[in-house]
Amino acid sequence: MTPRRLVLAVCTLLPLQAGAAESPDCLILPGTTIDLGGAIPGQLAEVAVDLGARVSKGQVVASLNTSVQQAVLDLAALRARNHAQIDAARARLDFEDKQLSRSTELRARGVVAQSDSDERATAYEVRKRELEAAEMEFELAQLDLARAEAEFEVRRIRSPIDGIIAERHLDPGEYLRDDGKIVTIVSLDPLRVDVFLPQAAYPEIHLGQLAEITPEGPGGAPASAHVTAFDQTIDAASATFRVRLELPNPDRRIIAGTRCNARFQ
Repeated sequence: MTPRRLVLAVCTLLPLQAGAAESPDCLILPGTTIDLGGAIPGQLAEVAVDLGARVSKGQVVASLNTSVQQAVLDLAALRARNHAQIDAARARLDFEDKQLSRSTELRARGVVAQSDSDERATAYEVRKRELEAAEMEFELAQLDLARAEAEFEVRRIRSPIDGIIAERHLDPGEYLRDDGKIVTIVSLDPLRVDVFLPQAAYPEIHLGQLAEITPEGPGGAPASAHVTAFDQTIDAASATFRVRLELPNPDRRIIAGTRCNARFQ
């Protein structure tokens, strides 16, 4: 009999005493496990973390080569700061505005012909459209800058959670594929506990139910966890079902990967 079947066999023989279900088929796992890759493939320029390092949500853990994107970003930033076309177009419009006002006044006094006044009005409208075009070009430059920043940022791989580096898979200089992973990040507070119970215990389990989790090994002090999910079907081969619990671990005292014993209230 394999160790797994032996554990399940023992589990099915445990009686329900005093309304409590109990199982030694219990494993403490990280609350979250993330194999972190990138949105796009490319050559890794840096991997800033190693095994066991603590990372914060949003922290840059690796970056791809960004030499080309940096040059594009610098050019876009320069264009986005350039107000020269708008300033020149506004100066020309102000001049034509004054010329139009003077021409309108002279026309009212009969000093200039109607054609001269119309010419000034047309020149004013042309300068007005030139200013609108310059302002549009400036807005497009802002959008180009935002796009360049996004293309640069997508090559900086950030941690999506607060956690610990459990594994480093790639080093600087290696190529990150579409389906590649750079590091594995785990969260250790709260932890996840998977427990297998005999089918006789199924009516006794409900969401939010408390359980006492005792890690194996010396010094394994009991800790309280609560049920977050459980199987809606029974495994026919073993006559068991799985219960998932959330186990608070604020001081990181409980080690993920540890086997345990679970006793449900």
